[in-house]
Parts: sequence; C-alpha cells; structure tokens
Amino acid sequence: MKKFTLAAAAIAAALPSSAALAQEAPAFGGLYAGALAGYDHVKISGFGQSESRDGATFGAIVGYDMALSGAIVGVEAEASGSSVKEEVNDYPTVGAAASLKAGRDLYIGVRAGAAVLPSTLVYLKGGYTNARVILNYDDGAGFAFSEADNLDGYRIGAGVEQAFGRLRARLEYRYSDYNEAQYNGVNLGADAKRHQVVVALVGNF
Repeated sequence: MKKFTLAAAAIAAALPSSAALAQEAPAFGGLYAGALAGYDHVKISGFGQSESRDGATFGAIVGYDMALSGAIVGVEAEASGSSVKEEVNDYPTVGAAASLKAGRDLYIGVRAGAAVLPSTLVYLKGGYTNARVILNYDDGAGFAFSEADNLDGYRIGAGVEQAFGRLRARLEYRYSDYNEAQYNGVNLGADAKRHQVVVALVGNF
C-alpha cells in the first residue's frame, strides 16, 4: 500500500497541474489584429443580364472577442481590396475603352462562436459592408472620365479558427449583397453580390 501511495504521488507530481493546463490552453478572447487573402467572385446583375468575374482579395482585420464559457462573442472591422476588374474595348465605338473595377471594401460587424475543441473555434459573423466600384471610360477621341460609387450592403459568413498559442489561423466563407450602383445620384438598375473564401492569420495582443 505504501509503495502504491508513493507511486501515485510521483505520477501526480510529474503531471502538469490544472492551472498549468489552463495557462497553456489557447485563449480566443481579447484584442487581435491580422491579415487576410483569398478568392473573390463578384457578380453584377441588371438590365436582364449578369456578369461574373473572379479575382483575389487581400486586407487587414482588427477585432475584440469576449470569452464566455466555451464560446465567444465579439466585434470585428476589416478593410480589404480586390483585383476584380471588367474591361470592354471598342464599345460603343471603335477605339473606346471602359473598365469597371472593384475598389476598397470596408466592413464592421459582430461574430459569435463556440469551441468544438480546446484550440478550435467555429463561428458565424454578420454586419455592414461598404464597397467602392470605379468606372473609367475613354472614347479614344479626347473625352474621358472616371467615376467612383460606394455601395452599401450586408455581409454574412462562417468559418473555423485554429489557435496556435497567441496566433490564430482562419478559413472563412462570406457572402455580401450590395445595393444598386448610382451615377450622378441616379440608380443604374445594377446591383452587385460577391462570394469570398479567405484565409487569415491573426495575433492576440
């Protein structure tokens, strides 16, 4: 019995304490910031037609999560850019050129998630997004203009986040829906939607 007690005490001493485990477990709460990059698919519909273009998106994230028992709720802001661009040449006249480019995209919203493993979080997000589109036109005969419009919309998404100490890696899908584009205050009857799949690396402060 004495030998068994001594052996149990030795094993207990060799194992990390519950407090040490708690310190080593990754924390999803607190202030964080990071960068993202991924796939961007933009679809513009109007006048009975629709056009889709693919490209890349890239940007920066900052947010704050409040840790609950096995879950988080938080707020997040993002600024991103896109390589998506549509170009048309020789229309409506020979020598004319026009392009429509996706500009910066600003987002602010909330997210809520649950830890399915000690270092793995699944989450949902949603909020307001404001995207800029830039129209450039040159008729090839001396007339040219550039016009930018900001589109208001909403974004919803879902993702999984893996913690590595104070770093977190994300894989996220999100869908954004924007209102109609305008020119000189007049609706053009065309709206934009986008699907994105991004990866992100963020760090806790």
